Amino acid sequence: MSPLRSRYDDGGTRELVGRTGRALKPNLGSDEHVILHSQGGYKDNVRPIWKLGQFYLTDRRLIFSVPTHVIWEVPVGDIKGISVEQQRYVAGRVKDMLAIGYQNPINHRLSKAWIITSELETWKKELYGRALLKIDQEMLDNVLQQLDPLSQEVVSYLWRNRHATIVELADLIDAPTHMDVLLRIKGVINPTAEKVIGSPLLVFEKSRADDETGEIVLFSWWLIGRTVIKETDQKATRVDIFDEKDRIDIIADFSGSGIGEEDIALSIAGDRVILSAEAGDEKYYEEIALPGEVNPNEFMRTCHNNILALSLKKLRYSDSAE
Repeated sequence: MSPLRSRYDDGGTRELVGRTGRALKPNLGSDEHVILHSQGGYKDNVRPIWKLGQFYLTDRRLIFSVPTHVIWEVPVGDIKGISVEQQRYVAGRVKDMLAIGYQNPINHRLSKAWIITSELETWKKELYGRALLKIDQEMLDNVLQQLDPLSQEVVSYLWRNRHATIVELADLIDAPTHMDVLLRIKGVINPTAEKVIGSPLLVFEKSRADDETGEIVLFSWWLIGRTVIKETDQKATRVDIFDEKDRIDIIADFSGSGIGEEDIALSIAGDRVILSAEAGDEKYYEEIALPGEVNPNEFMRTCHNNILALSLKKLRYSDSAE
């Protein structure tokens, strides 16, 4: 097989190219599997032209490709926001589509892409559950209250242990067969969770790394949800990050929105800044990944004409000249 080389253009497009110069179809890792696959359209904020091709959602990435190359891909963990918007599509028709906010792998800035498929709600639920949903104790309790005792035992076990095989779960509730556990998950637990929290609660993974131990866990059930970001009706806001010698500067442009300076809440922790705001029916939530850790107690904040400027002092930096 010809060796592959990977190349990026200035918009973050990735191509897998053989020696012949012909790009290949997207390759999956040996332990990566496809969750959803559909035809559809894609555009981004760099080149706002619709392209038609194939979407693949795996347990690791969201990928859009055409027969000759991969147009766009983003790790699931880098997705920062999901919302439904109406925009003009092919032939000027206004259609519902998913707006995906994500951290660009090239410049590490927040970027935005729009996708449209025939099963938009299915894609929204699956992406939200895997990328943004946070399962906390209160949410879990709300689901548990609606379940029978055996189903409660299954969910509580996964909450404590993070993952379990079908064999473990069958032994836990003395199920006569593995099929009984599967029917309980698909017929009772997940439908109940969808009614209570708007998403299935349990998900099967052929292979997944345990975030706490680093262990690769095979063929197991997990509680869905991977990050602490919650879904909002977020509107697009341009965020620029500048990595200076002893500080990190952030510019967030809220001009054109109904959000004012007094509406913006700020939270700083380690290498993350969270901006949130609510003004009437307009809501905003953004988690910003920083290029280094900052002191949460030493920062300057100014706002002029709805353009927020933050200057955050780094915890560690080099005094050596560049």
